[in-house]
Amino acid sequence: MLLAACAHIRGVAPSGAPNEAAWQQRRARLAQLKDWDMEGRVGVSNGRDGGSGTMSWTQQGDAFQFDFQGPFGAGALSIHGVRGVLHIRSSRGDDFISRDPERDFARLLHVPLPVLSMRYWVTGSPAPDAAYDKRVDAQGRLVQLDQYGWQVSYLTYAVFDGYDLPTRLVIERDKVRIKLAIETWQVVALPADARIATP
Repeated sequence: MLLAACAHIRGVAPSGAPNEAAWQQRRARLAQLKDWDMEGRVGVSNGRDGGSGTMSWTQQGDAFQFDFQGPFGAGALSIHGVRGVLHIRSSRGDDFISRDPERDFARLLHVPLPVLSMRYWVTGSPAPDAAYDKRVDAQGRLVQLDQYGWQVSYLTYAVFDGYDLPTRLVIERDKVRIKLAIETWQVVALPADARIATP
């Protein structure tokens, strides 16, 4: 059953002096957000080439389905799996299992797309298994996150079903720049027989 309907989101920029107590409360709440759907647009540049496309992401616990219609001649790209083992298919004939998706996306798209960490970053939270540096606002929302050598800048947020979620963010490392504009969020709970198949 859907916990909330799909919403078109208009975001507001984070602001105010850092509030560490609010950040700790917010991070604990985001840790409870296990199942969600998100749709939006993505722009990617590697310093030489660039382009934009659409994306949809369904997260169900540790399993996810990520569909990307994107630049660099990849066409349609579909990724599903669980942390550490992903099945990647593209409309140009690529079909393989990846245990190092950032490396494989660098080969396929010429951009090391950090999908395993993006699961957390898109909700406004750091990945739980690595050190990070951060800057937060008066509401405890991330303004900037540095993790795994990537810098994530949060430009706008909007409240959805009690969760204050990012709607625009930029992910950068070296010459790689990934811009996300999230148009819709759903917070969902699906029955066991509708779960994502894993590779």
